[in-house]
Order: sequence, then C-alpha cells, then structure tokens
Amino acid sequence: MSSEDGDGGGGGGLMGVVRTVVPDFVRKRFALKFLIVLLVMGLAIGAVGLVGTQQFVDHTRDQVESEYRGLATQESNLVAQWLESNRLSTRLASGDPVYRGSDGDKMSQTLRNRQGSQMPSDVTNMHLVDTGPGGGNIVASTAVGPNTDTAGTPQKWVTERSFSSTADVQISSAYQTSSGVPVVGFASNVNGTNARYLLVEVAITDINGRLQGEDRAEGGFTTVVNASGTVLMDERRSLPEMDTDLTLEQYGDNQIVEDALGLTQEPSGVDPSKTNSQVMSEEYAVGYAPVLVPGSSEDWAVLVHAPTDVLFGDVQQVQQLGMFATGGAVLVMLLIGAALGYNTSSSIDRLKGKAQEMEEGNLDVDIESGRIDSIGQLYGGFASMRDSLREQIDEAERARKEAEVSRAEAMELSNYLQSKAEAYSETMQACARGDLTQRMEPEGENEAMDQIAKDFNEMLTELEMTTGQLKTFAEEVEESGESVQQSAETVRDASEQVADSIQKISDDAYDQKERLQNISQEMDGVAAQLEEFAADNPNVDFGDSLDSIREVASMIEQAADLAEDTMSESENVAGAAEEQAAELNEVSSRAEELTRYAQYLGDGLGNFETEEEHEFVFQTGAGSPGPGGPDADEPAEE
Repeated sequence: MSSEDGDGGGGGGLMGVVRTVVPDFVRKRFALKFLIVLLVMGLAIGAVGLVGTQQFVDHTRDQVESEYRGLATQESNLVAQWLESNRLSTRLASGDPVYRGSDGDKMSQTLRNRQGSQMPSDVTNMHLVDTGPGGGNIVASTAVGPNTDTAGTPQKWVTERSFSSTADVQISSAYQTSSGVPVVGFASNVNGTNARYLLVEVAITDINGRLQGEDRAEGGFTTVVNASGTVLMDERRSLPEMDTDLTLEQYGDNQIVEDALGLTQEPSGVDPSKTNSQVMSEEYAVGYAPVLVPGSSEDWAVLVHAPTDVLFGDVQQVQQLGMFATGGAVLVMLLIGAALGYNTSSSIDRLKGKAQEMEEGNLDVDIESGRIDSIGQLYGGFASMRDSLREQIDEAERARKEAEVSRAEAMELSNYLQSKAEAYSETMQACARGDLTQRMEPEGENEAMDQIAKDFNEMLTELEMTTGQLKTFAEEVEESGESVQQSAETVRDASEQVADSIQKISDDAYDQKERLQNISQEMDGVAAQLEEFAADNPNVDFGDSLDSIREVASMIEQAADLAEDTMSESENVAGAAEEQAAELNEVSSRAEELTRYAQYLGDGLGNFETEEEHEFVFQTGAGSPGPGGPDADEPAEE
C-alpha cells in the first residue's frame, strides 16, 4: 500500500518524489495511508460520478430547454395562425357590396347575420367604420347603434391607421370593448369604397384556451405581449383554477420581451431561471418566440412560463439520484475499504506485536492466522522465522558451550605455552650470555614446543661443539704459527698443508654458514609461529620470549657473517700459503697439518662457555709428532 513497498528501496522516479513529499508520520502508519488512499479513491469516484451526473443533467436540461424553445415556437405559430385566419376572414367579409350602402339598420342586420353564420365563433362584434372628412363614425354595428361617433370608443384606432391598399388588413393590439371583453380588432377596406372599413373584433378567449403552457408543465402558462410590454393574451384567463389574469396589464419583465423581439438567428429562446414576483411568485423558466403581426405597427412576443421545479423536476430528480448513487457508491466503497483496511491493519498490528515479542526474546509466541492471502502468508513466514530463530539460538547455545570448553582449553594451553615460553626464554637468555651448556627440556605436552626445544638443543649442540673446536683450533693455529716462524722448511710443508686445509675450512665454513642461516630462518619461523599464536590468543604474551628468540637469531646470523668473513680470510690465507709453498717447500707439510685442524674455524663462535674443550692438537718443531716428526704416522688428537 505504501509508495515505498514496490521498488525495493529504490529512490528514483515518481516514487522517490512521493517519498520526499509524503511526511514520515504518514509513511510510518499503514492505516493512515490506507485511509488517505480510500479518501482519494472516494473523492475520485465522487468527482467522476458528479461530473457524469452533471453532464447527464446538462444534457437532460438542454433537451428540456430545447423542448421548451420548441413549445414557444409552437405557441408563436399558433398565435400567428390565429391572426392569419382572422385576417383572411375579415378580408373576405369586407367584400359584401351591402356594406357600401347608406341604410345603417340594414347593414347592421347584415353584420349580425354574417357574424352568426359565416364568421368564427370567437368574433364578438362587427362594425362598419367610416373615416370621412368629418372624423370617424360607426355607420353600422352588431353592438352599437348606427352613426355612433368613434371618438371615445375602443374602435377609434381604425381612424388612426393608414391603409396601404384596399387589400390591406390592419390588426390592432388587444383592447377591451364596452362590454368588458378583451378583443383584437381586424380592419379591412370595404370593396368599392375609399374610407369605409369593416372592423371585426375577435375575443381572445378562444386563443387563450388553445395555448398549451399549462399542458406542458403544471402551474405553467403562456402570455402574448406587445413591444411596449402590455399583456395581450394570458392563458390563465381561460383556466378556472387560475385566479391570476394579466390581460391588458403591464408585463413585469421587459428584458424578456426585448430578447424575444430581438431574435434574428434563432426562432425562439429560453431563460431557464428567472425570479420576478410580478410574473410568478416562485422561480420560473420562460421560453419566448416572436410573432410577426401583419398589418400592425409592432410585433408581438409569445412567452411560455413554467415553475423551474416543475419544468426541470425530472432533471433535478436525475441530479439527486445521480448524487445519491455517487454518494452511495463512495459510501459503500469507503465502508468496504474501511472494513478491509481495518481488518488488514489489525492483522498487521497483531503481527507487529508478535514480532516485538519475538524481538524481546519470547520465541514461544503463537503466530497463527486463518487468512490465506498475503497477510496469512506473512504470518506463516514469521512463524517459520520464529522456528528458524529458535533453532539458530539452540545451535548458538551449543556453540557457545563448545566455545567455552575450547576457550578453557585454549586458556590452559595458553598458560602452558606462556610458562614454557618463559622457561625457554630464560634458557635462550642464558645461551645469549654465552652459556652453551643450557638445554630446553621437552615435556611431551605440545608438539610445536617440543619441536622447538629439540631443534634448539640440536642447534646448541652443534654450536657448542663448533665453539670448542674453534677455541682449540685458535690455540693450535697460534702455536703452529710460532713453529712456522722457527723453521722455513717446516713453514713450506705447513703452507702446503695449510693451503689444502684452508680450502677445506672454506668449504666447511660455507656449509656452517648455510646451517647457521637455516637455523636463523627456523628461529624466525618459530618466532612467527609464536606471534601468530599470540595474535590468536590475546591473553598470551610472548613479548620477551620473542625478543630473546630474535636476539639469538641475530647472533646466529652474525655467526654466519663471521663464518663468511672467515671463509674469505681463509681463501686469502690459502692463496698466500700457495705462494709461500712455491717458494718454501719446506713448510708445506706443516701447513697441510694446520689446514686439517682449522677446518671448523668458519663456524666457530668465540667467548662461549662449553661443556668441554674440543682440542685440536697442532705441534710444531723438530720434536713434534706432526708431519716430518717422530710421530708423524700417529693421528692428531682432538
């Protein structure tokens, strides 16, 4: 549900922007995020429903308005047909030659007869009006006596009109006769006369009854007004349940009249929402259309009225139903989503609580759910994780106990190694001080330490023997040197022997040097092993022992260097001896014997205490047992 659950933590793209914008307190709460998503979905569904409903309402309203414009056009056509019908009837009636006579009574009777048999039923009166130089005069009539002056009468309008031709029919606005009946007058020139006109007054009652405003909508009505805003016809006059009649009164909204009479492109129009107490006591809609009145100085306008709630009742009902349906859909979605979200959030919260118990160390917590969806699978995953953690903890406990045993063994071994290292260190320090009689005692407890003791003891044995031999040899060389100086012949023989011996000494010194270097490397290896062991066991301190080992290794390295120096000097001596041997043959035999006793000189170490002196007997002189002496055949003592 969260914006961050779908991308593995990735921060790019749209989700990264969402994470940046959404506050942390919202991102941390699943229920709040779910509620926000529900609200957004509800708003989206509500917006779609309202927009769809409004579009349907607008479409329906447009249809109703279109129908109402059509009704206004129909009413306008009806009035126009009514005017045209009465105009034609008047024109036909004006062709009777009787109307040209001078007998008023006779003409009046003719008018009455014609009105009763040939004229429409809504004709109320018929008059013959003479508009001569003396003014207007009614020469015959069905309502007044002959020769009645038109002055002061509703019929005076005929004298005020200008007829363009003898076929012209003038139509008046609505007016009220002396009997109180609203009528519309139609005046036509009597054939064969220039100033006599037939005036036919037609009551508006019939046309009022034919108007359909009330039929279209309950409480609706149709009115016909002229350009000055006077109501000429009012449908309510013919409706018994209507007590309002504005006939011949001023219409309350001149703007609608102007809109109706100002139509040029459209045959009709409609204003869906009007409020004017002079017209209706409630909000109403008005459809309008012009009526072209032939033979009149002004046109009329048909206005069809209806209460808005009646006219657009279906539209409002559809709008209400659409809003109710949208609200119901949003409510159902919110209720279902809230139930689902609450159930999911509760399951997640319970799982979170159990996870916290596991985090606090309670691995016996019951993690079960009857759900089989992703939440149920998550419960199963946590249960598996709990079991796995329990097994891992058991294994860790066993490993801890094993580690404690191993630690105890390691501590014991460390203590042993430390004690042995200290003992070995003391032995090495004694050897470093020159006591080569010291030995390390292997105890069979640790193979590495025993091997170190064995190798060290062997090294000391070799070193002790070499040192003793070197000491003895040094003495013998000194004595032999004195004998060489006493006799040139002895020196010659000795030089020859020395040359050979020195060569052997050089070879042995080279071997001893390699052995010492190997010993030094082995001691470095021992030191490295001890350092590695000390690194693995921080509680063991081999510091002094390692330093002692390194010191002995350094001394051995110095001994190797000394052996190398000795080997170099021996080679020089051998060269000199060979030169002397060439000159002094008498010293060759003694030098050969000297070489035999000096073969270990390259590996010796001076100033070391040894168990015994390894004597290297080298006697010179005439009485010596060496080569050329009486004991020449006896081997030299060591």
